[in-house]
Amino acid sequence: MTLKLFGKLVFLLTKERMEYRGDFLLAMLAQIISYSGDYIIIWLFLKKFDTLAGWSWPEIALLYSLGLFTYAIGASFSFVQMRDLENQVKNGTFDAILIRPVNPYLYLVCRGFNLAYLAHVLISGSVLAWALLKLNISLSGMQIVYLVLCVIGGAMIQAGFMSAIGAVSFVWVRTNFLFNLFFKFKEFISYPLPVFGTLIQVLLTFILPFAFINFYPAAFLLTKETPLLSSWTMWIVPVVGPLVYWLGYRLWMRSVNKYQGAGG
Repeated sequence: MTLKLFGKLVFLLTKERMEYRGDFLLAMLAQIISYSGDYIIIWLFLKKFDTLAGWSWPEIALLYSLGLFTYAIGASFSFVQMRDLENQVKNGTFDAILIRPVNPYLYLVCRGFNLAYLAHVLISGSVLAWALLKLNISLSGMQIVYLVLCVIGGAMIQAGFMSAIGAVSFVWVRTNFLFNLFFKFKEFISYPLPVFGTLIQVLLTFILPFAFINFYPAAFLLTKETPLLSSWTMWIVPVVGPLVYWLGYRLWMRSVNKYQGAGG
């Protein structure tokens, strides 16, 4: 799967979606309204309590936006693709992918590239830009590089976990309940990590490293305290994403190599 072929797939997918332009735009509008509601709920909560664990509304808006922005990028290459694996494996339709002369993982994620996440990117990117302006943060060249690396890393963490869940489809077949668990755990990172007890902080840092998606990048950019990590570890944060994604990919490839078909 080359970049040229991927570009052609995205072009064909875009052309296909634009055949139903009204439906596509209405779906985007619905997503924007839905996530606007989430922002409003957090804003109303902080309007009453002023701060949460020392984080103000613009700071939490930045935190939440980082999580949503990176999710949109990672999920566009992995969520629908890995969620639908359950039915593909159960019905035997996944076998058709295996006879193609391409890497099955790359073919699956590229073929299912989801343009619908553009709505997530628009609203989270807009609020992220507003938060940076509201906080009067003038990012240096190094900080911009750091932020970009953290965004890529955060997207890879989420795509890596979803790829790992998809890999389980080749063994258990039924795995959609794992996506429910994934989103339940992901709800924790909508708020600053110090809000939760030590057990949750350790879990989201060292076992399920969701805190590296948005909390640690935001905390280091805002010079906030990070109880479990020292300031010198800030450059380790972007590395976690590629590592998690690589592990998810390797698990997926290992599992598909053991796949014996719908009747296996």
